[in-house]
Amino acid sequence: MSGNFDEKQEKELLQKLEELGLSAKESKVYLALLGQEQVGSSVLIRATALHGQFVYAALERLEELGLAKHAVHNGRKKFSANPPARLVALVEEKRLAAQVVAQELSKRFVGKEGQDFEVYQGASAFVAQQFALLDQLPDEAVMYVLGSGGDKYMALMADHIDEYERKRVAKGVQIRYISTGGSPLYLKVMAQTRRFFDYRVLPSPAPGVDTDILSDKIVFHLFGDPVVSFAFKNKEIANGYRCFFEVLWGLSSK
Repeated sequence: MSGNFDEKQEKELLQKLEELGLSAKESKVYLALLGQEQVGSSVLIRATALHGQFVYAALERLEELGLAKHAVHNGRKKFSANPPARLVALVEEKRLAAQVVAQELSKRFVGKEGQDFEVYQGASAFVAQQFALLDQLPDEAVMYVLGSGGDKYMALMADHIDEYERKRVAKGVQIRYISTGGSPLYLKVMAQTRRFFDYRVLPSPAPGVDTDILSDKIVFHLFGDPVVSFAFKNKEIANGYRCFFEVLWGLSSK
């Protein structure tokens, strides 16, 4: 067991590290490193119960990723972890690399750009999708949301909402939110704490699938376990949903 984590917490952390791109063995070694200052490979072999060959390979990969480093003392390598904030930089680097590749591949794409469909599953995918959707919006755009109150959304975005709001406000992106259920008090708090946020509440609750409406895309969120999102790109249909949203906005109140 690493640090002060119990078995369940450690299992969840290992799973999240794998979702970020580390292998199972690399995740184990990195967690073991976080609880040490400078250690030799033998300590890590005992801590992880992995074969030495796997530990050495994991350490090499972690150093390549900038998650670990070593120093030589008396002819022996001593390893230590770099701060976990490096994980955020790794995700950003992958996102930028993916954008570059997508731009290059688009030059060879002969299909139609008008419509596509994607499915996202799990908390990490949900968070990544929210940031990707924000990045795709032009400055001062409007995001239209039909939601059940926002508590499930905020629970998923809890560790990332400050960064998301900073980026959204910097772009001047507005949110117009119609609550189909949930607490109006919650929305009043959101309106007071989030800039460029306005809301309405339907006269009668009509809970269902939460829906984000963008300029050329509709995203449906099912907040189950795990959360699943369906993104459908079609500008004409998005325009139709936006007209429907305006009708509901006129029928709703604060």
